Amino acid sequence: MTGAGTITLRERTGADAGRVHTLAPGRHVVGRDPAAAVCLRGPDVSRSHASVVVMADAVVVADLGSKNGVRWLRGGTAVRVGGPVRLGDAEVFEVGGIELEICHPGAQVEAALARVGETTVTRIEAAALPRSRPGAVAPLIATAVFAAVVVALLWTGG
Repeated sequence: MTGAGTITLRERTGADAGRVHTLAPGRHVVGRDPAAAVCLRGPDVSRSHASVVVMADAVVVADLGSKNGVRWLRGGTAVRVGGPVRLGDAEVFEVGGIELEICHPGAQVEAALARVGETTVTRIEAAALPRSRPGAVAPLIATAVFAAVVVALLWTGG
């Protein structure tokens, strides 16, 4: 059983049709390798077949150089994924002949807001965040020193 905010991939076809894989935010490997986050049983699945990056509002799928590629099932047509492709809730992609359906509650909300023209949702992409900020500590220290001086003055009555 999965929770209301849980992001999952459900195997729609293949030897384990119906099996559900729960995914946390971040990058996951889909493949035949038992160490893969989403381990699939199928003769056409490569050991490290695809990459799935789970974000707050979507899933990005990319082929990892597999022999059979990754296909996005779009409008009844299978489109080969050349580079990373952004997919939302209830979208399906195929890895080695096994169809995987995305269940992404955040993408459901995003799609519902988009349908009514709502664009006030704000998010920060992880790639846009600075990795390190060397001078970010100085203002914090200055504020703490100032607060200590004020407390000392109030305490001594001066």
